[in-house]
Amino acid sequence: MSEEISKIMVGIDGSEASIKAVRKVLDMAKKYSAEVIAIHISLIPYYLRRLPQSGWEELRAYDDEQMKIWLKNIMIEANEKNIHFKALVKETTSSIVNEIIRSADAENIDLIVLGSTGKSRLDRMLVGSVAQGVMTNAKCSVLVVR
Repeated sequence: MSEEISKIMVGIDGSEASIKAVRKVLDMAKKYSAEVIAIHISLIPYYLRRLPQSGWEELRAYDDEQMKIWLKNIMIEANEKNIHFKALVKETTSSIVNEIIRSADAENIDLIVLGSTGKSRLDRMLVGSVAQGVMTNAKCSVLVVR
């Protein structure tokens, strides 16, 4: 990992592991005077987006609200530490891994930090599948927090 860390992206899904990752990132950001971008990816399958009655727009609004709840105290802590912090909610119809990598490239991220396990039972069965995919394919360094 390079000593030149100016932008750190951290994935958040509301799980204990992702909240722990965000807290670790705040410590790192203070040390390196880095900007922090928290990202949540909404997976909205393509077939749902084609159905007007599916209410996928409400799913997106729900994810926005959840992100605010998850990050409420973290944003306060970032402000107290004078850390430039922003949150992004993006959506994909196919791959959370690809959207994280695409977003990291677009934001010129130096380091991606992810929790080791996700929130859902399926995520626990596929332990670290997103983290593994990001580690394998990202152009920048990736840190997995346990």
